[in-house]
Amino acid sequence: MRFPTFRRETSIIDRLILALIAMFILQSLVELVSQENLILKVLSLSGESLGEGYFWGLLTYSFLHDGPLHLIFNLLGLHFIGRAVEQELGEGQFVWLCLISAILGGVAWLVFNYKSGVLIGSSAIVMSCLTVFCVKRPDEPISFLLFFILPIRLKPKIILYAVLGLEVYGFVFTELTQRGQIAHSAHLAGMFAGLCLQLVLKDGFAFPSFKLKFVEKRTKASRTSGNPSRDYMVDLSDHTQFQKEVDRILDKINEHGFGSLSEEEKVLLEKAKSYLNPNS
Repeated sequence: MRFPTFRRETSIIDRLILALIAMFILQSLVELVSQENLILKVLSLSGESLGEGYFWGLLTYSFLHDGPLHLIFNLLGLHFIGRAVEQELGEGQFVWLCLISAILGGVAWLVFNYKSGVLIGSSAIVMSCLTVFCVKRPDEPISFLLFFILPIRLKPKIILYAVLGLEVYGFVFTELTQRGQIAHSAHLAGMFAGLCLQLVLKDGFAFPSFKLKFVEKRTKASRTSGNPSRDYMVDLSDHTQFQKEVDRILDKINEHGFGSLSEEEKVLLEKAKSYLNPNS
């Protein structure tokens, strides 16, 4: 709904995807010139690295990947699923989702693999995004290509149950028996984080956001002074002011989700829609 002259800002998903690609390139270059990959040693997660004091590995492991296929599958998940979840939650809450799912995934993996193995990959974040997406819209059918070939239409809740079943099976019969290299425990922890976050956000809980606090203080101050809030004093005949106000509301949606809008802001968006599409 932005005006054509407006420039779309880079989303959190865009930045995350660029960061993952850049880190993979750097990781690959270091492997070419060094027998011991220092990036993998310092930024990955393992019981050994944690014992050496590399506590940041609980988060930084999610920026590393074991080969191009591992990276590509996670990038596809982030692009198609994570982008939709970010639009639903807003930037602030989506950042919290990524942080909590990555850390919880690392902790869960350590519980079962502290003495062996190394954890890398952003799959815990992808799984948390998948869970939030499926829980928020369980019965809205979606179409996708199975193995990028077969078109299939399923309800999100069916997809979630199938993924959960596969992950539980993989955790019990491959990870616990040390017969596989897929971190099913991290995947399950990411799904658990997504479920919990969706449940608490659904009840009206919001993680702290410095930008949100600033906006709230400014709005309260304008109401206390007895002056009408500038947020809703918009001259619709002034195209420039109208643009700025719509841009501010869209930024608010991007940061905190559509549910954070007041009734006046929703009405203004409807007016903007009519303005941009006079025939609709």
